[in-house]
Amino acid sequence: MMHYKIYDDMTPWSEERMQMELSLVSEQRREKVKKMRNATAKQQSLTAYRLLQDMLCETYGITESPIFCTLDNGKPVILGHEDIHFNISHCKKGVACAISDSPVGIDIECIPSAVKESLAEYIFNDYELEMLHYSPTPSVVFTRLWTMKEAVVKLSGRGITGKEQLRPLLLPVYENHSPWVFHQIENQELGYVCTIAENNMDCK
Repeated sequence: MMHYKIYDDMTPWSEERMQMELSLVSEQRREKVKKMRNATAKQQSLTAYRLLQDMLCETYGITESPIFCTLDNGKPVILGHEDIHFNISHCKKGVACAISDSPVGIDIECIPSAVKESLAEYIFNDYELEMLHYSPTPSVVFTRLWTMKEAVVKLSGRGITGKEQLRPLLLPVYENHSPWVFHQIENQELGYVCTIAENNMDCK
């Protein structure tokens, strides 16, 4: 069963809070964060890890700090708990984490003030561009579609691909035989969209 959490209080931490959070994570994560120069990036990375810690404890009773290793396709797994699937994402507006007994992908993105036409034309197909054109809230639609594509890519573990793969990626969804199930959370007041993708076990 899939579980997710979103943390969207991104008030900048004090140095005291930063040090306290660093003391609560694994040495592996601590060393990674210490190499980051940007305080916002440090906070996002620590928050994502702490969300994962909480969810592992609440869902599976795992109390030790997770240590990551990487599969051949570049997708991280939890050492000693390779059967637990997880995915994390963060942006300036929030941090999101999903865990499951089966593969899962999650993406959270800020809703832009305006849509960049060049980017939209690079990643979207004609049908999606038409959706943007006729929507009264194109920035929201843009973010919904982009997080769906990103979540699917993260679900597969393939990483971001070129426009030849991105443009047609969601065509099965529009043709009503989607190989994925989506869960979408929007907070237009705070300005973000989060999408979780799972494999659709009913799709043959």
